[in-house]
Amino acid sequence: MKKEDFLIIGAGLIILVLIILLSFILPFQPEKELSEGGINVITDNGSYGTGDSLKIKIENNSEEKICFSSCYPYYFEKKNGEWIDYEYVECPDGNRAEDCINPEATKAFELVIPKVKEGIHRIALSACLSCNYNESFEEDKRFYSNTFIIK
Repeated sequence: MKKEDFLIIGAGLIILVLIILLSFILPFQPEKELSEGGINVITDNGSYGTGDSLKIKIENNSEEKICFSSCYPYYFEKKNGEWIDYEYVECPDGNRAEDCINPEATKAFELVIPKVKEGIHRIALSACLSCNYNESFEEDKRFYSNTFIIK
C-alpha cells in the first residue's frame, strides 16, 4: 500500500469515530427549553402514569428572584403538534406570589400526575420576576420543564 492510501484510511477512521462519538453525545445535550433565562426545570423521570409522583427541581441560575403563583404555580401542557394547556378553573382566592427562589438557589417539589391524556407533556411554570412574596401575582414569564411521557 502507498502512503496516500494509509492517509485516506486513517482520515476515514477518524471521521467514523467522530460520527460514533457525536451520536452518543448529542442525544444527552439538554433541550433549549431547560435553561431559558438561567432557569432550569428538570423532572426526575422521562415517563409517568396517572397517579405517579413527579418530582421537579428548579434551579435559579439567573440574577433575579422568581416567584410562583399561589393558585397555579405550574401547568401541565400536552404536545399535539403544538403545546396546549389543559383547562384550569379560575382561581377562587386572590392570586398571590408564593414560593420565591433567590438567585443561585434551587427548589424542589413533588406533585401527583392527574388523570390526563396519554402522550408527550411538559410542565409550564408561571413566574413573576418583579414581585415579592405575598404581593399580587402577575405572570412575567413562563419556564418549561424537559418533556416527558404520560402513559
